[in-house]
Amino acid sequence: MKNYLIKGVLIVTYFLITIPLRIIFRIKREGEPKIESNGKYIIASNHPSKLDPFIILASLPFKTFLKLIPTRFVTAQNYLTKWYHKMFLLPLGCISNKPKNNKKALEILKERINEGETIFIFPRGELEKKGIKSEPKVGAVYIEKNVKDSKIIPVNIYISGKLNFMNLLKRKVRIEIKFKEVFRHKEFKDDLQINANDLIKRIEKDGK
Repeated sequence: MKNYLIKGVLIVTYFLITIPLRIIFRIKREGEPKIESNGKYIIASNHPSKLDPFIILASLPFKTFLKLIPTRFVTAQNYLTKWYHKMFLLPLGCISNKPKNNKKALEILKERINEGETIFIFPRGELEKKGIKSEPKVGAVYIEKNVKDSKIIPVNIYISGKLNFMNLLKRKVRIEIKFKEVFRHKEFKDDLQINANDLIKRIEKDGK
């Protein structure tokens, strides 16, 4: 059963922040994912800033956004240790990347996607440092492999200009978001790292 509380919070958040975000960050979207109402989806993106999930979802047309929510954002546990972070992040659908109640995080995510919720995950698993990119992890393709008929929505986000208050004030920040073709791997290798490497190439191909 879908979490309608989170869905409601996300709808309210969309209307409150979408227009401001599009204006402030000068968001330009390229492409739009083809979504089925009852599909099972994993959004996989590169990760240049902490605001990426909100910027990406704010760039979507409302009808597409509505089909994808409720969305579960895979979040590092250190962001969920303090109560005031939890109070803000949990109602938005953030879910820890650590085990809970003797269940591994990936098993919990499989349950969520099978209940009709979208998983939002960063394959590299951490914020990108300038000039340094970590090896992609296999979490996204593990879920894809183990959830029948699930598909991945690859997204590339490019931020021009340093993301700080002064640059925003001077309108020196511009964001481009490219939604790539929704797909499902035709085969899964014994070593899922091969599929994970393919996924990150799809995300970053023709990116900035």
